[in-house]
Amino acid sequence: MTKAGLIEEEEEEDPTDIFDTSLSSLFSIPPIGFAPDHNGYFTYNPPISDDHHQDPQAIKLRIPSPPSSLYTTLQAQLIWPSSIYLADLISLGTIDVENKHVVELGSAAGLPGVVASIKGVKKVVSTDYGVKEVLDVLEDNFKMNSTKDDEDRWEVKGHCWGEGVDELLDAILPESKSTILNGHGPNVVTALSDEGHDPVGQTRTKFDLILAADVLWTTSTHQILLHSIISLMSKDGVTHITAGLHTGRGPLERFIRSAKDRGLVVEYKGEVRLKGDNSWEEYNQSMAVEGEEERGVVVWFTLR
Repeated sequence: MTKAGLIEEEEEEDPTDIFDTSLSSLFSIPPIGFAPDHNGYFTYNPPISDDHHQDPQAIKLRIPSPPSSLYTTLQAQLIWPSSIYLADLISLGTIDVENKHVVELGSAAGLPGVVASIKGVKKVVSTDYGVKEVLDVLEDNFKMNSTKDDEDRWEVKGHCWGEGVDELLDAILPESKSTILNGHGPNVVTALSDEGHDPVGQTRTKFDLILAADVLWTTSTHQILLHSIISLMSKDGVTHITAGLHTGRGPLERFIRSAKDRGLVVEYKGEVRLKGDNSWEEYNQSMAVEGEEERGVVVWFTLR
């Protein structure tokens, strides 16, 4: 299986970090999420594919600390295993982002989006709730892991699910509000007026891919999340969702039912479990132990 992201230390590890890591390894306990090291960073090591002759470059990220009023709401203060797995899929080319317009929802530290930005995207727009404490860190993570020549490949935007998406669509083609595009292909949508209601005869490019990791844990947000997905995804687009099961299978199952009710096609792609040594193993629900949480399990599915 692929190798998950690991926390590396450039300096000597803090004794607490060593203790926590040793416990996970000794008892094969997958972590619920990864906190920053004592230097304030998380280091992601992309998996090595069969056609790589050298290790791909590691990615260093800061992790946001949301304001206290939103701390439990946003859950942006950890790197979740589902985010690492989604990044692995992009790193290995299993999810092909090359020359595509990509939007990331619920980005937090932005690991999948940052990986996409260095894997040949046409443009990646990474979004999270519009608070400075999160968006500033997200933007810094892109700057830290890209060259100046690549800065036009990515953009960070605030977005509250269920609200208007005009600004996100404009990030693909900033001139699209004033330019009528030729043709009516699968990746364009009739633009709305500034009030967001009446068509004005323009067309606007939508996203080829949507990336979302660990965004399902609150059932009350499922409908507004689906609204954003439907508003952002092109006719032939694909949404890739990875979901950890640390809150059980209930939210996942409810979201899938809601997605089908909204007319979306759901394709189950598989499940993996993060082992104590930070590697992945294939998993299915029959492996669950009655009475124990399915800790470290990540489910991957797509919406079309």
